[in-house]
Amino acid sequence: MKEQIKFFRDSVACSYSQVFFSDNRWFALLLGIASFVDPYTGLGGLLSVLFAVVLARLLGFNPLLIRNGTYTFNVLLVGLAMGFYFSFNFAFLIILLLASFLTLMASAWMASSFAAKRIPFLSLPFILGIWIVLLSTRAFQTIKLSERTAGRLFHWGSLAGAPLLSIYYKASAFIPHLVVIYFKSIGAVFFQYNIISGLLITTGLLLCSRIAFSLSVIGFVCGYLFCYFIQYNMSELEYSYIGFNFILTSIAIGGFFFVPSNRSYLLAIISAPLVVLLISGLGNVLISYTLPLYSLPFSLVVILVVYVMENRYTTSKLHLVVYQKYSPEKTLYAFRNSMERFKNDTYVHIHLPYFGEWVVSQGHSGGITHTDDFRHAWDFVISDENKKTYRLPGMEVTDFYCYDKPVLAPAPGQIVAIEDGVDDNSIGDANVEKNWGNTIIIKHSEFLYSKLSHIKKDSFKVKLWDYIKKGDVLALCGNSGRSPEPHIHFQLQSTAYLNARTIDYPICYYLANEAGKYNFHSFENPREGETVLKITPTPLISRAFHFIPGMKMNFEVKRDNETTEENWEVFSDSANQPYIYCKTTDSIAFFTNNETLHYFTSFKGDKNSLLYYFYLGANKIILGHYTGVEIKDSLPVSSFYSGFSKFMQDFIAPFHIYLKANYIAFYAEADNEQNPGTIKIISSAYKGSGKNENGKINFEMELDNNRLSTIKVTRNNVCIRAENIG
Repeated sequence: MKEQIKFFRDSVACSYSQVFFSDNRWFALLLGIASFVDPYTGLGGLLSVLFAVVLARLLGFNPLLIRNGTYTFNVLLVGLAMGFYFSFNFAFLIILLLASFLTLMASAWMASSFAAKRIPFLSLPFILGIWIVLLSTRAFQTIKLSERTAGRLFHWGSLAGAPLLSIYYKASAFIPHLVVIYFKSIGAVFFQYNIISGLLITTGLLLCSRIAFSLSVIGFVCGYLFCYFIQYNMSELEYSYIGFNFILTSIAIGGFFFVPSNRSYLLAIISAPLVVLLISGLGNVLISYTLPLYSLPFSLVVILVVYVMENRYTTSKLHLVVYQKYSPEKTLYAFRNSMERFKNDTYVHIHLPYFGEWVVSQGHSGGITHTDDFRHAWDFVISDENKKTYRLPGMEVTDFYCYDKPVLAPAPGQIVAIEDGVDDNSIGDANVEKNWGNTIIIKHSEFLYSKLSHIKKDSFKVKLWDYIKKGDVLALCGNSGRSPEPHIHFQLQSTAYLNARTIDYPICYYLANEAGKYNFHSFENPREGETVLKITPTPLISRAFHFIPGMKMNFEVKRDNETTEENWEVFSDSANQPYIYCKTTDSIAFFTNNETLHYFTSFKGDKNSLLYYFYLGANKIILGHYTGVEIKDSLPVSSFYSGFSKFMQDFIAPFHIYLKANYIAFYAEADNEQNPGTIKIISSAYKGSGKNENGKINFEMELDNNRLSTIKVTRNNVCIRAENIG
């Protein structure tokens, strides 16, 4: 029952906030209050939403789209319009319900059909619904137009008497005319043509999103000034207050459908004159039918811009939002953080093709054979502490440490070429006729192939056209071809030909042993002379961070003298992205596990919850145990900052982000380095970087019995300890 109430609450709230591309419940509350400045208008909107949410639930519509308001925000607008235009009676309620049903069906249809083309439907269902109502009710004798006018102050003020109204009008006289029109235009979104509603909505918008607020002002001013410049009939604009089209268009283009940036702001500014053209042109057409424009210009301009930009040849530096967070700030910070964290990330992850530690005997642009078309390649050998690659006397191939060692598949793919039958060379000799020796070529994707050469004769464990997985044993290291001593030659190329030119493509994750200390590298090219190894998952860590949908975890959390419980469960969304949901605090942390790393991608919810601290403390974890290895990463500004500092950063974030948040983690020594039964992870999250770090939060996480057993958090000398109780 509690879950049903939360679902209903969220569905109604998001119906309001979705109008301004938000899912903030506090903003929704302010919008709801603003809609009741004229009580009849507000009541019409609320009744329509309540009916639509119940009906959508009964009809089995997508719960996610009901809950986030996608199906119902247009219904709200229809209800507000009807509450504004018509007098309340029984016939009105019947028509209101029918109009709500019609708009709900139109929203569901457009949500499906428009999504297939990856374009938004915006307020088109509202336009369709309210136009049909206005056209049809002209013939209905029982439906009466309201005697209330758009200029009338709300009834609550009237009931308060003349003194309050006098104060209101005197205060309005000191507000610049352009600001008055802005407030009335933004209030007109909810069919409230007064300053008070505009002030409430603007306040909510400012508190909810500084970027959306700044865009609303920029869009409105640009549109208004363009009207003034071309000497458009300003009285028409001011009478109907359809300037909200400038506001919504600017927010949509500048900060919702596009990642906020200087280019998205420029596109929003350029779009304002387009809105003016549509207001003028469509207004002249619709006036003959006595139909108002409403938000039609906004919808058409945004749909046009999004559709065209979706089908560009290149994204340039103007990026469409892929994962919508319903907050320009969160979207921007997440995007920038992702670009920083995964700036060299590749679609196909290529791993090192061997077990253990090997040395790069020849790297990219090596001076021996890795030149010109073949410069992006590696040669790998095994050496001892004296940098010798062989046991004495070193005269036979079997004396070399890497000879006969397994050669592994660097990534999933299909075997497209195998060259076999070339004998191993004697040490110091080379077969220049069969330059590559025994070779295997794997197709990983279109235009991405890997080639491994100098393999031992007759050692292949796979056949031509076999499909293989990452880490499968392909063959054994040999000394065939142009190879004076045993080694693995490894390269990436764009075609399947034996002599294809190499391409510069990084190794996804590996460790470099530098003076006995392991350093973590991601999406880099191992350098010549480096000792590098593939990360091998440790069973205890892999199992402890193996969070699969349906898995539940319960923690007993002790804060000072208070003991509470947090209940977690793992789910996955429609895009198959897994996340941990805390039922106790209604918080969500999205994560990825790629069998080498566990890392979190975003958090939403209570920043005092244990899940939030786990999101910070386990933000990036290697699934293999290597004592002392440091994992460094950056954190989104929105995940770590709050208050005035973030409030000010938000205003200029599209142009410059000066706040920094960082993360570092490492493994302490385990009880058994080879097969640990207990592992401790120590990590920190902090503001700033280097010597300027502050606001530091320290974490200790213990793993045992194949699970995360304890989490300890220290922040500002306050300690939180949580135990996994099942």
